[in-house]
Amino acid sequence: MSTRIVRTLLVAVPLLLVAAAGALGYVAAQAKPGNYVAAKEQYGNAPSWTLTDQNGKTVSSADFAGKVQVVAYLFPYCTTFCPAETHVLSALEADLKDAGLAGKRVQLVAFNVDPENTGPSEMRGFLQEYGVSPADPSWSYLTGTPTQIKQVVNDGYHVYYERISLADEAKQVAKEKQRGTYIAAAVVPNSLQAAAKPTYDIVHNQQIDVVAPDGRIAAVFSEGSVVSETDLYQAVQHAITDR
Repeated sequence: MSTRIVRTLLVAVPLLLVAAAGALGYVAAQAKPGNYVAAKEQYGNAPSWTLTDQNGKTVSSADFAGKVQVVAYLFPYCTTFCPAETHVLSALEADLKDAGLAGKRVQLVAFNVDPENTGPSEMRGFLQEYGVSPADPSWSYLTGTPTQIKQVVNDGYHVYYERISLADEAKQVAKEKQRGTYIAAAVVPNSLQAAAKPTYDIVHNQQIDVVAPDGRIAAVFSEGSVVSETDLYQAVQHAITDR
């Protein structure tokens, strides 16, 4: 398989035909782990935004001008891919800190794909659940109005996400099992989800983007939950040096 992937707008793709993450967590048609494209003209520029971080602080994309941004898309009640992605990003941060890059030249950025029902409190809880201090200046977990998040995540980064009731999700899973296309994801305990007991899920692409210091999207990883931290670190290094 080629080491290149093609980025596509995923809004119109059927629900179970995208690599999606959620509370139940089912996936289909997965790309090879770690696949990414690093090309100056491949994806254009990252969107601009002004949003609220996990500590209730207003943050703008302009605040990270000149830095590499490692961008993820997280659901606070997720019990599958989001925790795994967070562990990958935490490992990346540890290496970046060793190299003196975390916070200074590289920022970890996540967008909340459930802005309608969760906010800074749940975002802080999610980070703490998986070993990230909400006070860590290298991490910015961001939320806003549903319209703002759609403009950034869906329209800007072309990342698919959708709310679905657990009842409808169970029906979709049953259909996939009947067709033989269902692939179950490992479930990770999430005390936040256990306490809230949401009656819905957010299915979304488990994508990680690397944004170069000049604002262009330099690399895209299609399966952020299983990407090699070494590959991700290498993409960050390329983004720093490839001007």
